[in-house]
Formats: sequence, structure tokens, C-alpha cells
Amino acid sequence: MCNAYNLKTNLTTIAEATERGLGLPLVFSAGVTAQTSNLPVPQSVYPRRDGLILRPHDPAEPGAGLEAMVAYWNLTPFFHKGGLKTWKASTNNARSETMATSPAFRDAYKRRRCIIPVTSFTEWTGPKGSKTAHAISRADGGLLFLAGLWERCPTQDGLAESYTMPMIDAVDGDDVAPFHNRQPVTLNAGSAALWLDLGADPGSMLRAPPPGTLIADPPRPVVG
Repeated sequence: MCNAYNLKTNLTTIAEATERGLGLPLVFSAGVTAQTSNLPVPQSVYPRRDGLILRPHDPAEPGAGLEAMVAYWNLTPFFHKGGLKTWKASTNNARSETMATSPAFRDAYKRRRCIIPVTSFTEWTGPKGSKTAHAISRADGGLLFLAGLWERCPTQDGLAESYTMPMIDAVDGDDVAPFHNRQPVTLNAGSAALWLDLGADPGSMLRAPPPGTLIADPPRPVVG
């Protein structure tokens, strides 16, 4: 499962990458651009901290573009009434095989899918107490786009947003398999369009990228 990732870049680079890699522009308020926006971009993200997500600007027309939003990485279901930080379950990851039926995730899966931009995500290997962190990124140096689900729940100050990262199996031959038996869902232009289309079944795109898409640093797992 994924419990840490980095986004060591800025909104301008993210906007360029979404346009080039996904065919989707980033949409801002009137008079605001990626260069002038004051939206923060959290660089090192862990569960129960804020991260940046990209959601459809118009849910009825997901191809119209994406809007960037800062949200809390540990999905808090809409039915929870106590605010983000009083939700005790670990819901930063969602199992892909149960996210459509799990009470915590099913409404977000049905109504609120998003994209999580990432420069690298982290997996650990080695014995307890001396584990090695492996930064897994695109082999071509580009930005990674991962499938996500987002949700809003009531708080004393109104509504607050949170998100989760769906995970699929990592099997022999997958780039992530030497480091963990589960992995995030990486997106390209075609799979991102399918993921954001709430009227489509995204099952066909819930699979690992072609071997060689991802690299790890250090490149080999550490055993203890």
C-alpha cells in the first residue's frame, strides 16, 4: 500500500503536464493562471496530511478540464459527522476490488473520482528498524498521474474535502512487484478519460503500466 509520496514541482509544471500527457487543461478562476495562483502545492505527503488533487471542473463534462484542490489524504466518508481528524480508520488507500461496495468509498467511487499528481511514491523494504525507502517514479522523468477518489464531509466550519488512492495487485513482472504486492493505478490520457467518466466501467484500466514505465531508487529491494 502507499503511505507516502512526493509532488516536488509547481502548478505551472502540473498544468503543462496535464495538458500534454492527459489532454486536459487546468482550469482556474477568472483572471487566475497557474503562474499567478496562490494555491499551495504540498511537496511531501503522508496520510492525514494535505495533498493536491485534480478533479473535473465540470463533472458532467470531464473532458472540459481539471481544477486543482488541496484536500486531506485519508478519505472521510460523507456520513461522518465529526470532522476529518476524528475519523479514526485508515482510509488513505482503497482496495480496487471493494471500493465500489465499501460503505466508506462507494459514494465517492460513484460520484467523485479524481487524479492525484505525483513525482514519486515511496515503498519500503528491509528488516524492521532499518528499512530502506524506495522512490518510485516514471522512467522518463515525467509526472505520474494516479487514480483517486475524493469526498466531502461536514465540519463545524462547513464542508471539508479528503481523498484516497485506489490500489491494485502488483504481480510478477510489474515494476512495483519487487517492492510491494499492491500498487497505485497509473493513468495515461485514455485511462484518465475512462476513470473520470462516471457513466463508464473503469474496470479495464485498473491494471499496472507496461513493464519499464516505472523505476525505483534504490533500484533493488533490501532483504533482511
